[in-house]
Amino acid sequence: APRCLLCPLADMCAGRRAGEPERLPVKPPKKAKPQRTGTAYWIGGDDGMIGNCVWLTRREGEGMLGGMRALPDDGWSARADGHGEPPLSGEWREVGAVSHTFTHCSLSLKVLAYVEGPLNPLPPGEYWPVDELEEAGLPTLFAKAARLVLASR
Repeated sequence: APRCLLCPLADMCAGRRAGEPERLPVKPPKKAKPQRTGTAYWIGGDDGMIGNCVWLTRREGEGMLGGMRALPDDGWSARADGHGEPPLSGEWREVGAVSHTFTHCSLSLKVLAYVEGPLNPLPPGEYWPVDELEEAGLPTLFAKAARLVLASR
């Protein structure tokens, strides 16, 4: 609801001159965000071999979620889709997918859980107890992926 009588720009206002001050300013349409795809990998379990832990990595210091703990992923970024190659050979089970919207893009992240195979070489990281996962400080995207895996057990 324009307040033309109080506005210091009323004399210059094109909307007021046209008799339709409520029409202006016109917001430009939002620029469409690119849609990206990637894969996150859950390496862990409660089988005694690993304990009830999950393997977490740190994202590269630059870029999206830089320096934060995360599930291993396939290298997706705001500029490119992931390559889809798992960090370990072996058998993987598809758990589902999570979606997240960032400032620069929207991401659909497929989540795969490691079933069996050799556990070496793991990407740089650390095992984290699943019951303390909240304390790992995972970004929302990876927290969603972790909840998805835990709900599927």
